[in-house]
Amino acid sequence: MRKNKFPGVREKIVYGHILNKKDISYSIRYTVNGVRREETIGWKSEGYTAEEVYNIRSALIKAIEAGKAFSYKEQTEQRQQEKLANEEALKQEQLKEMTFSFLFENYYKPHIKRKDKKSTFDREVALYEKWLKPFLGDVKLNLISRISLISMLDKMEKARLSNRSKNYAVALTRQVFNFAIKRDLYIGVNPAAKFDELKKEDNRRMRFLSKEELNNLLEEIKKHSYSVYLMALISADCGLRAGEIFKLTWADIDIKERLLFLRDTKNGSNRHAYMSKRVQCELSKLKSGEGNQLLFPSRDGEQIKHISRTFERAVKTIGLNKGITDRKQKIVFHSLRHTYASRLVDKGVSIYEVKELLGHKDIKMTMRYSHLDKERLRKSVQVLDE
Repeated sequence: MRKNKFPGVREKIVYGHILNKKDISYSIRYTVNGVRREETIGWKSEGYTAEEVYNIRSALIKAIEAGKAFSYKEQTEQRQQEKLANEEALKQEQLKEMTFSFLFENYYKPHIKRKDKKSTFDREVALYEKWLKPFLGDVKLNLISRISLISMLDKMEKARLSNRSKNYAVALTRQVFNFAIKRDLYIGVNPAAKFDELKKEDNRRMRFLSKEELNNLLEEIKKHSYSVYLMALISADCGLRAGEIFKLTWADIDIKERLLFLRDTKNGSNRHAYMSKRVQCELSKLKSGEGNQLLFPSRDGEQIKHISRTFERAVKTIGLNKGITDRKQKIVFHSLRHTYASRLVDKGVSIYEVKELLGHKDIKMTMRYSHLDKERLRKSVQVLDE
């Protein structure tokens, strides 16, 4: 121990604390309720001095005498809690002043730039600049109400925008508020939640491919990219969504049993999908990877986020969307899943079985294919004529 002129302060010379150099450890001694205690405060290398440690001890003794603390550790924790409380109070004050534009541009916009594909990012930013910013931009979050949204929609109505555009504006507002709520940037009710002032449009895509169209499309894709061809084949023959295909790892594939295990699907559950013979044949040609290795990794080995433009170019090359202006009738990658469902119904598989194979949570989602089953049902009734 090293002596000093500060009562209650102990200095201990230690070798090897930092890079084999000499350092000094400071501790304090004091009495609480007749019990002597000693606590380490810190090191000279951290900037402490004997005088500073003595002042810390003096402040602690005053706190003990006032009944505010009974150890340096307790006093330090109290100060930390006070600091956190003050920081939280300041944050809450700042949140009260946050405007919709500040939230969108400083938090939400960087988030979707990282997460979404470029076309989605550009579309949302354009909608924000054109409609949300002029009406909601300078308004504090806690002052935005349903009336604020109705005023914006009235202006969009006068500009003769479609219900789809207006619904999209409300949906984007809802997304921004939900984003803020999840990240504790906003405390309150989402003004765009359960917003039923607008008519909902049926945006479901119903078009599916004939057997000839499907085969032509697969052959065209195969000329340019085997991996995109295989993804398209899995969707068309196994009914997988694009996101479910992107998540597939080698551990999820059982080629012998012709099974695909789908984790954390859109409806929040896991399920099995079943391979066709041609999917089994194509997958068996691949060189197996490690269990946690993605079946279709991106160039940097990560999970891909959207289907390659190869698919879109193939659709254009064989003219599947030629002359079609209704977006619901255009062929996109998801049309392969619709094609899978329509082929099942056409072959006599019941709507309830199709529901399970598609992984739909609600039978209402599957009922869109029920019209394809009418001819089979008509033939079933003919047994009464026999």
